[in-house]
Amino acid sequence: MGILARVFERRASASGSFHVSQEPPGWVEKLSGWTTATSRQVTPDNALEVTAVFAAVRILAESVASLPLPLYRRVQLNGRQGKERARAHPLYRILHDAPNSEMSSFTFRETLMGHVTTWGNAYAEIEVNNAGDVAALWPLRVDKMERIAREAGRLKYYYRLPDSIGSTLIKLDADRIFHVKGLSSNGLQGYSPIQLARQAVGLALSTEEFGGRFFANGARPGVVLEHPGELSKEAHERLKSSWEERHQGLEHAHRVAILEEGMTVKEVGLPPESAQFLQTRKFQLNEIARMFRIPPHMLADLDRATFGNIEHQSIEFVMHTLRPWLVRWEQEIWRTLLTPTERQSLFAEHLVDALLRGDIAARYQAYATGRQNGWLSANDIREFENQNPIAGGDVYLVPLNMIPAGSAGEGLRSAERPRDVTAPAVDLEARSRRSALHRHRLEQANRSVYADVLARVLRRERNDVGNAASKMLAKRSHAEFDLWLEGFYEEHGRFVYDQVAPVATSYGELVSAAVGDEINEQPLSEDGLTPEVQDWIHSYLAAHAARHGATSRMLIRETIDKAIASGEDPAQAVVLLLEGWPDQRAVLEAQNESVRFGNALAKFLYVGAGFVKVRWRAFGESCPYCTQLDGQVVGVQEFFLPAGVDFQPEGADYPLNPGHNIGHAPAHDGCDCMVTAAF
Repeated sequence: MGILARVFERRASASGSFHVSQEPPGWVEKLSGWTTATSRQVTPDNALEVTAVFAAVRILAESVASLPLPLYRRVQLNGRQGKERARAHPLYRILHDAPNSEMSSFTFRETLMGHVTTWGNAYAEIEVNNAGDVAALWPLRVDKMERIAREAGRLKYYYRLPDSIGSTLIKLDADRIFHVKGLSSNGLQGYSPIQLARQAVGLALSTEEFGGRFFANGARPGVVLEHPGELSKEAHERLKSSWEERHQGLEHAHRVAILEEGMTVKEVGLPPESAQFLQTRKFQLNEIARMFRIPPHMLADLDRATFGNIEHQSIEFVMHTLRPWLVRWEQEIWRTLLTPTERQSLFAEHLVDALLRGDIAARYQAYATGRQNGWLSANDIREFENQNPIAGGDVYLVPLNMIPAGSAGEGLRSAERPRDVTAPAVDLEARSRRSALHRHRLEQANRSVYADVLARVLRRERNDVGNAASKMLAKRSHAEFDLWLEGFYEEHGRFVYDQVAPVATSYGELVSAAVGDEINEQPLSEDGLTPEVQDWIHSYLAAHAARHGATSRMLIRETIDKAIASGEDPAQAVVLLLEGWPDQRAVLEAQNESVRFGNALAKFLYVGAGFVKVRWRAFGESCPYCTQLDGQVVGVQEFFLPAGVDFQPEGADYPLNPGHNIGHAPAHDGCDCMVTAAF
């Protein structure tokens, strides 16, 4: 039971314990505040009247509060240190679900983050039960924490109870206070950001007040009415009242003024445009964004937002703005809420993966890398994407170059899938050639099916992206369109996956059967593809969807940039680009993807069967590049063409410089070569 609960007003909680009554939201009282050069009094309370301050505080508070905060226990897994969720520990429920009987974890952390981002400090009383365990956490009023002092070598917190329960000053031991602090000079109490930046906040408040008074007093600033003669006192008052009645106030703005007897109107003072009123307000928004280290676009200032920087600014926000706050919370939990013995094995850690996911292209590329290199299974990936597990999805692939040297062939061959080593080399070579020719014909037959599916995908892009570009780019909302584009292709990646999956599965069965005949293996089960091949196809399709979306966004952004640079209409340029996609781009992408898929799957099956080398095979009258590559042999983890290296064989008009490592065909657009096992 909390100290405050034992001394002052008590109330029953859902668990049957009692605790001091907390006042509802809005309990931070008005203070005398800090005077600024504008003569405005600034407090953490009225600072929230500035929309930029309120937005920044809300962004920080909601972002931190929305992240799951589990309690972990360090454990030994496979001979190494790992971690698992300590769900049975009482503190897990307090941190992850509800710190007390009246608040959720989100509400509690949002409240304390609101305190610390304005006052520089946030306090909560630690309620313990009879066993000495943390039973609850209760927020304390920041303005009532009068001082922190050291007595007899121990910290004491002096807290004044609310007026409603006696306004008594009590002294609390430091081990009964959960204290999150910001930047500090002594490590005991944090600076108030509002106090330090009071001039910037005061100027923002003053400009808002000026704007309000300006519109309240008329659409023009103060004026002087000049009369050629001399007015009596009664005429002066009557003229003044008549003018204010007809022309003062926003509702009377722009009325026609009719002057008599040679009267003239002269404006006094500078209009808001001359005083740079609007520019001052915009500058103060950036000042406040700088104060809280918030990217301006998160405060709805998109003036300097570009097509490429918003995503990176958002990631920087997580890394450089949120991360220090998360570390403060985690270390304060470790220091204050755990016993010395528990600190050796328990710790709290926020889950920030959701904020760092990036767009679908980056995620799928990362998943493909993790899957192909053996540290992610299909079900691991599906869990990250909030999807249910699939049967056989817990298999981890093992790359050939990740096993001990000298054991490659032995490690990958199994008794269940023996390799035919008794056949003469000439028979194996002939079988390899027949397989390459067979798979080449399969690819050509499958290409049109791929093209039909991709045309459907690209028609959707043409319609949706074209409409959005016409609406947003026509209004010069470039940053808005870029944000929309990111969201569209994140969702569109799933559509690409779903459309291509049936084609890839049926094509995969044909390729698997052809490779099985070549290497005397059986990659097909009675139910079709084996779980390992199914997992591989899933990873490949994820990478294909990411690759497709990344290419689309790149082409669209390049088109917009070129149109702007040349003074053309970017909306029309995008619509014109999209118009030819369902016919032209679909055919080219279908050929490249069918060749890439067939060769990648064949190479995967070779590795699984224990082959350590692959051979490049060209067909018919090939281009100089493929003719030069024909017959070359490399290791399965090596490359025929490394990225960034010029390749210009005899007869080639220009060097081929691939943007990525080429481990199998296609080597370039239109390439239809194959790779086979090298015996």
